[in-house]
Amino acid sequence: MDVKQQSGLPGFMQKNPTLQVDRKQELGKDQFLKLLVTQLKYQDPLDPMKNDEFIAQTAQFSALEQMQQVNENITKQSGLYQQVVNAATVQYIGKSVLTPGNKVELTAGQPVQFGADVPSAANLTVNIKDRFGRVVDTLHLNTDKADRLDIEWDGHNADNQPLPDGTYKFEIQGINSSGEVVLPVALTKGKVAGISNKNGKTMLSVDGRLVDLGKVLATTN
Repeated sequence: MDVKQQSGLPGFMQKNPTLQVDRKQELGKDQFLKLLVTQLKYQDPLDPMKNDEFIAQTAQFSALEQMQQVNENITKQSGLYQQVVNAATVQYIGKSVLTPGNKVELTAGQPVQFGADVPSAANLTVNIKDRFGRVVDTLHLNTDKADRLDIEWDGHNADNQPLPDGTYKFEIQGINSSGEVVLPVALTKGKVAGISNKNGKTMLSVDGRLVDLGKVLATTN
C-alpha cells in the first residue's frame, strides 16, 4: 500500500475543505487526532512529512477543537436563553393581549373587545361580518387625533338581536376632515392561556390560537 499517496486527510484536511457534510460523517477532534497519528506512524521514512505540513495539520486540529467548543457554548447559551424567555413570559398567562388581527370570538353572547390603531383624526365605520361574509352589524366611531382605540361590540345584529356564538370578522375604515380615506390597523384582544415554543419562537396560546410573542402590542389585566 502506498501510504504516501494518502497523505491528505479527508474533508477539512484538504486545501479547500468542505464543511457542508452529513453530521454523521463529520470527524470529531478524537478521530481527527487518530488519523493524524496514523498518518505519522505509516509515513514513508524516505519522504517524511515536512514541518510546514505537520504544522498546518495540527493547526487544523486546533481550529476544529475550538470550533466544537464554540458550538457547545452556543448550544448551552441557547438553552439558557430559552429558559429565561419562558420564565419571563409566564407573567402573560391570565392576561389579555392586543395583537394585529381582525377576528373575534363571540362566546355565550358576551360582548367582545378589540381595537384599532388610527393614524389620524377620522370618522370611523366598523363593519362586523359573519362567517359567510355578510355584514351583521355596523359601529360608528370618531377620534380627533391619531390614537389607539378600545372598541366593544355587544354581539347583537343591526336589529339588536343576539347573534349565535362563533368567529366574526371586523373591518374598519375612516374618512378624515378632507374627505380622504383613513385605514386603521385592526387589533384583536384575547386572554393568554398558555405558552409554547415553535421553531425557536415563543408562542402564546390566545383564545385557541397561537400568537408570536413578538407581535404583542400591549397587555391588560
